Amino acid sequence: MQRIEDSGGKNKISVIDDIDFEEGQLCETTRRIVIVSPQPASIRSLFVALSIRCYDVLVFHHEHDPLLLTIESDLFIVDRTLGVSSEPIEESEVNRTILYLCKPGDENNGHAHVLEWPCTIERAVEKIEKLVSRNPSAYGSQGSGELLRLKDLVVDLKRIIVRKAGSKVELTKTEFDLLKGLLLNGGGVMTREEMMSFVWGDSYFGGSNSIDVHIKSLRRKLDDNPRNPKYIATVRGVGYRIAD
Repeated sequence: MQRIEDSGGKNKISVIDDIDFEEGQLCETTRRIVIVSPQPASIRSLFVALSIRCYDVLVFHHEHDPLLLTIESDLFIVDRTLGVSSEPIEESEVNRTILYLCKPGDENNGHAHVLEWPCTIERAVEKIEKLVSRNPSAYGSQGSGELLRLKDLVVDLKRIIVRKAGSKVELTKTEFDLLKGLLLNGGGVMTREEMMSFVWGDSYFGGSNSIDVHIKSLRRKLDDNPRNPKYIATVRGVGYRIAD
């Protein structure tokens, strides 16, 4: 049980939040959220709640800070409870979904994603997690470090674990290696021969149709429709690639 009281301007937030977080627990994966607020004290409870839930949270004071355009993140949160900046940041600039925090009654302001603030931490985190999970991740992007990301998939190269929207997906070693190979290929097409070589090495002499069998199983476990693929697209007569 945690109690956090923040005062900022006319608003005073008193939050009692039940946090399911055991002492010593480690964060297996981290996604980054950037918060822009001219009054950071007013969003302190949100900052703490997100940090405890394994988000990497960065806070800026001004929407026109030039550093914002250089930082990779999974979601932008812009505090508009004190009004609109003279130079508001646009989604096209940061290439990320923006969630706007607005005063009660200001929700219908033309923005796609708005959260009335202050509100309960449970409501705020639920909204944020929905937006983050459906976003392709820029932070910790493909090919960097020990984590590969694709939309709501997180591939842990060290532990050989795949999670979809936070839930573990049980894959065979071959299925894991096929997904890893496609991700490392940066969206380019991999032929069946290239995929066989990546998974089994040059000494493998099996038929290329074995790749199709394993891809079919991989798609089924990821709940990926080959006719409308979210993760793996077929390039007829050639092989496979990561879907757009």
